[in-house]
Amino acid sequence: MKLEQPVLVTGAAGFIGRPLVAALIARGHTVRALTRRPDAAQALAALGAEVVVGDLLDSSAIERAITGTGAVMHLAGRLFAAGARDIDYTRLHVDATRALLEATVAAGRSAHFFVLCSTTGIHGTCAAPAAEDDVARPQNAYERTKAEAERVAVDIAKRSGLRLAIARPGLVYGPGDRHLAGWFRAISAGYYRVIGRGDNRLHPIFVDDAVRGLLLCADAARPGGRAYHLVGAEAVTMRELSDAIGRAVGRTVPRAHLPRALAYAGGAAMEMLPLPRRLLPLTRSRVRFMLQNREYDGARAREELGFVPETGLEEGLARTVAWYREQGIL
Repeated sequence: MKLEQPVLVTGAAGFIGRPLVAALIARGHTVRALTRRPDAAQALAALGAEVVVGDLLDSSAIERAITGTGAVMHLAGRLFAAGARDIDYTRLHVDATRALLEATVAAGRSAHFFVLCSTTGIHGTCAAPAAEDDVARPQNAYERTKAEAERVAVDIAKRSGLRLAIARPGLVYGPGDRHLAGWFRAISAGYYRVIGRGDNRLHPIFVDDAVRGLLLCADAARPGGRAYHLVGAEAVTMRELSDAIGRAVGRTVPRAHLPRALAYAGGAAMEMLPLPRRLLPLTRSRVRFMLQNREYDGARAREELGFVPETGLEEGLARTVAWYREQGIL
């Protein structure tokens, strides 16, 4: 659907936001990009976007961003970081999302769409592949506030008639990502070991596929809302994913596994160092991530949206590693 008015993209300078802006413009949309990073404004403008520099926690920034737009793709968020305050996640994921939705409704654009980018993480760990309507079991502040943002969005959409779609990407990776770079570096350096048995399953999706899925969600938005899992063609075990990263970086991952008790002890010890958590090679939260089963049912997106991932794991990891090396990350 081509809109006469701009599509607002929040989190436009982010890992997924920037390629989404480029994809919308390639589709012929006019895009207004909201970012709180002044340093990113020039790059977004170079893509052809109209840029608003502002913070979603500022009501005046929301007003400047929403005025005159025709639809919203809301990607702004904060990834989980050990030690971060719960209130910071609540303010951004819940309060700012509510304010943006209310501003959208007040501006009278219920005929168009609002896409909320959430996360499969609201399901927590899964004994079996989780489907969209399964009960949410979030395990940390990031996941809890994402689940709450979904509830807020659905409530407002039902009351107002706003056309809503909730996109839940899985483990997104690819060029532009820095969140998983430490994992790639550890494998490349040769000191990474799979923790525990390595048979827990993850559901990675390449960033280009995630962007295509978001666009399909926008086309399918409807009054009251509907959620869609955007995940890769198949889930892989932690052992399989680690070995695939090893092939991409040219380093064989040792077959010996690190016992989970030893990994937790090592993470706890490192957390006592006078360093920011993000700089530590191992923390207890990272150990938990490495042990959790997170596999999702992607049938709804496939059947209702026609979403079929196009990038296989080996190709996606090769492209990711090439970008890391171009950036001097590896």
